[in-house]
Amino acid sequence: QTTRWKPPPPPTPCGPRIGWRTEFRSMEVQLTDFENAAFTVFVVLLTRAMLVFDLDLLIPLSKVDENMSRAHAVDAVGAQRFWFRSDMMPKGVRPVSASEDAPPPECEEMTMRNIICGKGMFPGLVPLCYAYLDYIRCDEESFKRVDAYLTLVRRRANGELMTAAAWMRRFVREHPEYRRDSVVTQGIAYDLARACDDIGRGRRPCPELLGDASVEPLGPDGAYDTQLTGAADRGAAVRKLVDRLWKRAGSSDDSLDSTDTAPSPKRARCSPSSPCSSSSTES
Repeated sequence: QTTRWKPPPPPTPCGPRIGWRTEFRSMEVQLTDFENAAFTVFVVLLTRAMLVFDLDLLIPLSKVDENMSRAHAVDAVGAQRFWFRSDMMPKGVRPVSASEDAPPPECEEMTMRNIICGKGMFPGLVPLCYAYLDYIRCDEESFKRVDAYLTLVRRRANGELMTAAAWMRRFVREHPEYRRDSVVTQGIAYDLARACDDIGRGRRPCPELLGDASVEPLGPDGAYDTQLTGAADRGAAVRKLVDRLWKRAGSSDDSLDSTDTAPSPKRARCSPSSPCSSSSTES
């Protein structure tokens, strides 16, 4: 996940004026909900760790662009090196064993395994997430779930598990229709799409992608027959409000001191668990 201060495009005659924008480069959607949750939780925990420990992960934008270019190479996770901040600690805070005579460089090239799992004096991003969980005294049940997510990220980074791209390339190479000519036939594409769908729905185990994690089967049962009570409660509250406004618009008394139009001094907040009662929607 990266963000970029995106410059405006060249102006065009009679075209809209587009100024500077903040571009958010999000990661691709994964095959399973478990993977999506794992990477989402990892990013959120990392942001919390950065705020709590006052970490500095800034690197020059030119290095970010170079990392993006290297990430497009085949098997970039295992074969490429990426520029990353080597000294993340805030100014004035350094490890006890660090040498003051030889300060570490601002950023250096690291493998994805080094960045995620750590090396030498560099702690690694996943250990930082564990440190944050220890800092907030995460309860045992929540830690068990989060640990499964972080384990997936760690094993993907150190090569124990395949990435989705590597798994797809292997699927194509091992398909009986593939002729080693870089041509993906309709049959190969169809079988790949079906395999990805089966993995996402939990119908096809894939330990080379997910390790020990299991995906619960998904089905359409009950998906469209469950009414959202929160939406229904809000609809009823909106209808009462519209009725009040309608009465106000049709009233011959234009005074704003009318008790029917005056706001309630105490108005309860509507929620699915505690729907608005008549006393909270009427004066």
